[in-house]
Amino acid sequence: MTYTWKDIFKKSYPILIFTAFIGILGGQMLNSIERVLVEIPVLLFLLPVINGVGGNLGIVLGARISSGLHSGYIEADMGDEEMKENMIVTLIVGCIVYLSISITLAATSTDIDLGVFAYEISSVVIGAGLILTVSIVFLTLLLTFISYRKKLDPDDVVPPLVTTVGDFIGIASLLLMVWVVIL
Repeated sequence: MTYTWKDIFKKSYPILIFTAFIGILGGQMLNSIERVLVEIPVLLFLLPVINGVGGNLGIVLGARISSGLHSGYIEADMGDEEMKENMIVTLIVGCIVYLSISITLAATSTDIDLGVFAYEISSVVIGAGLILTVSIVFLTLLLTFISYRKKLDPDDVVPPLVTTVGDFIGIASLLLMVWVVIL
């Protein structure tokens, strides 16, 4: 594998174009529900938090899996025990973080006008967080394995794709949960 800036740029350029397109789609999705965001302003606070946690989970998992693949202590196989442990820990951490965010919002809802009931926003956070966490884990594994098998450096491929597609999934899962719980 070569690590000159030209080679990295050549391999990364198509990925960056794709992520720009996905980012535009996510922005358009948000634009289409502007009315809901104005009526329930806490969603504007929650979106970056939910997406940030999801992106962080994906990047950490991707780094651990790709390091394991490069060093040989993880096999590119869904049956690998070390890989399963990393998946499970990521899922548990995601659940704990989103539950903590939900509890914090519910606890402070008497001091802050959320625009909705505390249990509704807590349900939205937990549901969107669970959807995003599960999606991020499988997306990260898929992208890491594909890039590794195609002899691409997962460290150049996984982070931009996981964060951008994860943001899109985060927006969609938040909107889905708002539609299911509040609207």
